Amino acid sequence: MRGVLNVNKPAGISSYDVIRRVKKRLTQRHRIGHAGTLDPIASGVLLLLFNEATRVSRYLLGSDKEYLAELLFGVRTDTDDITGRTIEEKDASGLDRSAVAGLLSGLTGDIEQVPPRFSALKQNGTPLYRLARRGVAVEPRPRRVTIRSLELVEWRPPRAGIRASVSSGTYVRALARDIGEAAGTGATLSSLVRTRAGMFDLSSSTSLDRITESNLEELLVPVDKATTLPQVVVPEATARRLLNGQQVSSTEGCQPGTLLASSGPGRYLAVVVCRHSMLKQQRLVYADM
Repeated sequence: MRGVLNVNKPAGISSYDVIRRVKKRLTQRHRIGHAGTLDPIASGVLLLLFNEATRVSRYLLGSDKEYLAELLFGVRTDTDDITGRTIEEKDASGLDRSAVAGLLSGLTGDIEQVPPRFSALKQNGTPLYRLARRGVAVEPRPRRVTIRSLELVEWRPPRAGIRASVSSGTYVRALARDIGEAAGTGATLSSLVRTRAGMFDLSSSTSLDRITESNLEELLVPVDKATTLPQVVVPEATARRLLNGQQVSSTEGCQPGTLLASSGPGRYLAVVVCRHSMLKQQRLVYADM
């Protein structure tokens, strides 16, 4: 059994708590990974990868995400969200809906974002949040991310509801911090819902209490339906040659780049590279041949 499970993570627990709870609900042992964690404060789309589906995690991790975020203006915290220690407070009464909507329109595009000091990114092998908790000076390196769109969907001063569509690697906590800086009042993230990750959205997610061993297979999205990678279907003889490490000519040509190659439902699936109409296996997902 393999595939991607779109879980509606509840707020207040970690993503690894979700994995542990799912395992407890199942009678059989499964290898379970993820395609991007959510902070405990956040809820929404959390993709769990079962068994061989873990082999395409990087292609799911790299997908765009969409969030509904609530920002609290006038407050800065050391974690960039409401769970942290308040380090500054300012009067935000001068902000109004039009001012907030206006500054959001100027914050989209490709940016250099400084991740939160309290994050799982590592410095010399140690997660930054552990160093920050010890009082070690942490200066995260800026990362190139893309803010595709920001929309003000609710204004209850000093709180704003924002819909954000962003590239992989974007920290919404850091985005809240930067929006607060642009407003001149500071801001912190007070709640967060991930509404979409790649092709998966919140409306098709599954609650934790619905997952059982008996219905797991029907809840799983097959691996070949879970990524946005272009696909190529190959004859079984070609699949065997790819499996043996050979380069194979694509009889119908192929789109240059990284593809998913399959030989039919549940038989062979692999990440392949196409160059000059030649296919070469890059990573085997499964081979039941």
